[in-house]
Amino acid sequence: MSRPNSVSVLRLTGPWQLQPVPLTIPFTPDQLTDSWHTIPECGYLQPLLYPDRPYWGAHLRALNASAWIYQRTFTVPDAPFERARLHFEGVDYFAEVWVNHICAGQHEGHFAPFDVDITRLIEPGANLLTVRVSSPWDAPNPGGTYPTDHVLRGLVKGHYEHGEGVIPPDVNPIGIWRPVSLSLDGGVSLDHVRIHTDLAGQVDVRLRLTNATAVDWHGMLALTITADNHTGAGARRRIPVTLPPGTHAIDQRLHLPDVHLWWCWDQGAPDLYRLEACLLDETRQPISMHSERFGVRTIRLERHPQHFVYWLNERPVYIRGSSYMPALYLSQCSAATLAQDIDLARAAHLNLLRAHVHVAPPEFYAVCDAQGMLVWQDFELNWIQDPSPEFERRARTLQRDMIDQLGNHPSIITWACHNEPTMLFARRHNLEQHPDPALYADAQAQDSTRPVLICSGQMDDDWQRSGDSHSYYGAIWSSRYTDIYRHRSRLHTEFGFEAPAALCTLRTQPEAWQRLQHLVGQVDELWAYQAALIQYQVEHLRRLRSDGCGGYIHFWLVDLIPQVGCGVLDACRIPKGGYAALRRASQPLHIALEHDGRQPHALWIFNDTPAPYPDVTITWQVFDSADQPVEQGKMRWEIAANRSQRVRSAPWSVPPAQCARIELAVRSANGEVLCANDYQHPFTPQRRPRGYPWKFDPYLGTKVFDRADAPSLVDQNANRLLKRIPVALREAVAERILRQHLPSAWLAQLAAIGDLVLR
Repeated sequence: MSRPNSVSVLRLTGPWQLQPVPLTIPFTPDQLTDSWHTIPECGYLQPLLYPDRPYWGAHLRALNASAWIYQRTFTVPDAPFERARLHFEGVDYFAEVWVNHICAGQHEGHFAPFDVDITRLIEPGANLLTVRVSSPWDAPNPGGTYPTDHVLRGLVKGHYEHGEGVIPPDVNPIGIWRPVSLSLDGGVSLDHVRIHTDLAGQVDVRLRLTNATAVDWHGMLALTITADNHTGAGARRRIPVTLPPGTHAIDQRLHLPDVHLWWCWDQGAPDLYRLEACLLDETRQPISMHSERFGVRTIRLERHPQHFVYWLNERPVYIRGSSYMPALYLSQCSAATLAQDIDLARAAHLNLLRAHVHVAPPEFYAVCDAQGMLVWQDFELNWIQDPSPEFERRARTLQRDMIDQLGNHPSIITWACHNEPTMLFARRHNLEQHPDPALYADAQAQDSTRPVLICSGQMDDDWQRSGDSHSYYGAIWSSRYTDIYRHRSRLHTEFGFEAPAALCTLRTQPEAWQRLQHLVGQVDELWAYQAALIQYQVEHLRRLRSDGCGGYIHFWLVDLIPQVGCGVLDACRIPKGGYAALRRASQPLHIALEHDGRQPHALWIFNDTPAPYPDVTITWQVFDSADQPVEQGKMRWEIAANRSQRVRSAPWSVPPAQCARIELAVRSANGEVLCANDYQHPFTPQRRPRGYPWKFDPYLGTKVFDRADAPSLVDQNANRLLKRIPVALREAVAERILRQHLPSAWLAQLAAIGDLVLR
């Protein structure tokens, strides 16, 4: 057989045939029956099989009690090749691949693409492809408490029932959700490219190449860098290559003259380059190509016991972010939807999105690169996971896949290995034993160009490995959102409040509407509370920049489904009250009033831009309950670049009780309003809504405020001994425990004692 001149890639379009088989019995082709469903090319099973009921119910849970067989035929072209591979872009979660009734390979993980070599299994003409897919539920954890450790999660998967308005209790996505293709080549391929840059324009490229033939391969490696979205100069290099059989790494260095740097949108232009890597055979014909878009930038996190600062291209950048998942079922995300969400985040003046406990579709990172949106990238672990060494081994493999897959995106500025592994202080095995220490060491070794956090949340005193804060004052922690006033943070990565979707959105889902229609008449009030909490807490955190806080990440941007959730946009992208508040409080140039909910303290200017404003006028007006001005004033000021500045003590003497409205503004020398802010009844803040946070609907998996028949969240899978304690007392104690305001060493000792008691 003669060798092909280039790679041939054929996407396997058209429908699959589908049927369930027993989950606990090893698959053999003779298990199959003649009863098949026909489904589209790729997508999650829940919305494909139950398009009218994709969010809640036992019918969804039952899908994961079986394995599912996907089957189709594909035709091998009548063309020369040395190697045939199937390429799967995404299968959730376990996959076994069979070709012509012979097992060809296996894979674990929903986000990582994988290849299966089928060279020796295929025949000329038509071939039968069978894929067994499973995503099993984890067994209940005796004595555990919903939603944190009612199971010890055995899947490396953030898109798994999450509780409390995020992912519903019966949803564990399953299916072939990204395209599948057939690749035919000559046995020599360029499989992976990793790019490192510095600010002088040096571009270090590491390439992974494979020679799957039995003889040495001789040819040429051509590297070409061109400007992608600007007019800067590029670079190129050609080198002769000899590849013995096997897999090899080749390192090359190129230099970009007059380099254009990549910046997040509020600091500059997100200039990008494109690297084209190509293997040429001895006749100079291309046989394998790889294209990567990248940016030239550096990122580091200056960590100190008193302060954290992100430095982008050696310039300090204050993080203004929100957590984000684009959809409950990622197969329903289009590039247009992702671009719309990033536009909405930019319109809210955010410069970062946190890919919360999941790896997003690849189109998300491409848009963030192009739009200058920073990304905090979580790994797929959330709350309490399986603490065994065997699970650690599997998790390490998938984290390496994640960093390999995403490492060239300039938008990604942080890897975080695990979200809230100490959500329950008595469960510290993940953090202290398996898998977190190994994941942390792996991430640092694999990527020395980005900061790594061993985990996120409840680890304030471990500033070397973690050090960020989560807080829910005015939500699940306390009854007043102004309680955050005494809280200090180096980096604040979760805060927020659940609010219902718009009524028109709720009505699109009868199951949600039936259980949430008691909120008619309350939505405006709940949206107003969400808005007040977000504005107050964002402005508090922005003041803390002067004390060493590196930024904030609000929780979160978009609800996944139509119900009650922390999103400031509902699932139909209708803004709740919190969106306007987040947008106003996150302006790169902003003026704010420092107060504790009882009395005013000072005026502040926040400037997160690299430009100073040397001659501005600050004005203020105070209005009484009749909306009449009772005091006003102005002063000159010099606004420094990239700083939060305390301007002066509150400049009026009006008693707090008479301050019904306060207006603040900053004007340029020619009178242009550079930024403005206002406060309605700031010294009589709203109290936490009735029934929140403990009234809970187990079917929806969300809080429901004051619905009379709703049980308390503390009653979900609680220990029998604890159930003897009055509910109100358990709720009060739970709020205190969730704060975990104790040193980690104390919490570790308490956890050890708790383990002995539970045994």
